[in-house]
Amino acid sequence: MEWLQKILSNAVYTQDGKLDVEATMKKINEEAPKHIVPKEQYNSKVKELDAANNTIKQLEKDAKDNPDLQKAIKDHEAAVKKLQEDHAEEIKGMKIDSAINKALSDQCAKHPELLAGKFDRSKIQVTDDGKVIGLDEQMKELTKSYKDMFGQTLSGKMPANPDRGAGGSVNTFDALVKNADNMTAEEVAAQFEAMAKQ
Repeated sequence: MEWLQKILSNAVYTQDGKLDVEATMKKINEEAPKHIVPKEQYNSKVKELDAANNTIKQLEKDAKDNPDLQKAIKDHEAAVKKLQEDHAEEIKGMKIDSAINKALSDQCAKHPELLAGKFDRSKIQVTDDGKVIGLDEQMKELTKSYKDMFGQTLSGKMPANPDRGAGGSVNTFDALVKNADNMTAEEVAAQFEAMAKQ
């Protein structure tokens, strides 16, 4: 979510030094549709597939011996197959992107948006159960080839933090920017609200 990090890095503050939540949320709402597949759009695709399948079933019932309708059935079947392939490819791409971003984050990549382009996606596969394979070897090569692009991984227990809010969340702007890639839009909004109340 590099786009979200850019917005948060350039967030507007009020005169009393507090984050201008309304202005920041406005920018997020403007940019989000360019980077996130909305749930409504996803559901719309599913409904589209269901409608096409129902049409095929109805046509098969109505016209087993009609050549024109048989052609219409074949056309609908081809359209459904194409929709399913496109949808599967889109989901696969999103899973690979997410896995790459997580791997780079786990290795403390300093410029993940640049390093993400170094992966050979043709060697990364998504299994039937949704697991992403073929990423670890490439990650090892990247950390060797671009040592300066990765920071050190810190270990140990989380120290006490007075800014830590209820539920273990850290209600600071820096923490929000750092953790934005691993948060949903709803979690980001909730974090903003918690910061505004401080």
